[in-house]
Formats: sequence, structure tokens, C-alpha cells
Amino acid sequence: MSLLASQLDNIDLTSQDEDEVVITGFMDRYDVSYPEAKEIFDETKKFLELAVEVQDNEGINLFIDRPLFIIDEMWHTFILHTKQYIDFCFKNFSKFIHHRPTPKKEKDIVSLRFQENPSQVINETKEKLMLQYSFIYDKYGAETLMKWYEEWANKYTPEYLSRIKKAS
Repeated sequence: MSLLASQLDNIDLTSQDEDEVVITGFMDRYDVSYPEAKEIFDETKKFLELAVEVQDNEGINLFIDRPLFIIDEMWHTFILHTKQYIDFCFKNFSKFIHHRPTPKKEKDIVSLRFQENPSQVINETKEKLMLQYSFIYDKYGAETLMKWYEEWANKYTPEYLSRIKKAS
């Protein structure tokens, strides 16, 4: 056995912090610092916790809108680390949390409805958003709501995300 092979055999990859794998995986995809990636990961786990709670108690699905794109990007990274994601889901919720992007057909229906009656669709969207705000506020308070929908909405714009995304 070569020296390198024996050294690799002595590395215990299971002892690496579970969060560390996801955080560094995100840093491989985006040009962000470790503290920033960790904060995004912590907030993503909060979003998942809230989404499960709201779905279980209210039968309502939270949604990812533009201000939450950074949470969605971290969620994608988390899902890519299947062991960590499955362990997190079952440890915290006793079930797997599926990521359900809005299907094109559903987006097309909303678009057609908007063309027919824009004010109705705008009002429905506002109601959904206000309900989502209230769930966030009731669970985590004003600080989280403002972070997600003001601070991060201004910082993590689609243009900024494109700039910090690393080439594959």
C-alpha cells in the first residue's frame, strides 16, 4: 500500500461536521465567505422547519419568491448532499421534505388568469404573501422577516446571485 493510500485510509470522513459538508458545498458553488454560507444554511433550515410546521398545521405550502432565492439555492445544495439532507429531515421532522418547484403548467395558468383579471391575481398574491409574512413573523419574529424580505431581498438579487455563482 502506498503512503498516500494509507494516509487516506486513516481519514475519518464521518467525523466531519454534517453542516460543514453542506456549507462548504455551497461555497464551492457560490463565492461567499464561510460565515455568510453558514448563516444562509441556518436560515434555510429555519425556512424548512417553518414550511413543515405550516403544512402540517394549516395545510398550506410556503413558497419561494424572489427575496428567498438565496434560501432556495442553499436548499438545492442541501438536497445534493443526500445523506445530510435525509438525516436532517428524519431527525427533525420524521419524514422527508420534498422540494416542489412550481410546474410550468401552473405558472402558465396564473399567467393566463393575470391577462384576464390582473387585479384578482394581484390581490390573491398579496393575500398569500401576507399569510406567509405572518407565519414567519409568528414563528421567528420581525428580525427574521426583515432579514429575508428586506435585507436579503436587496442583497441577493438574481443579478447578484449570477455574479457570485462560480463556473461549473
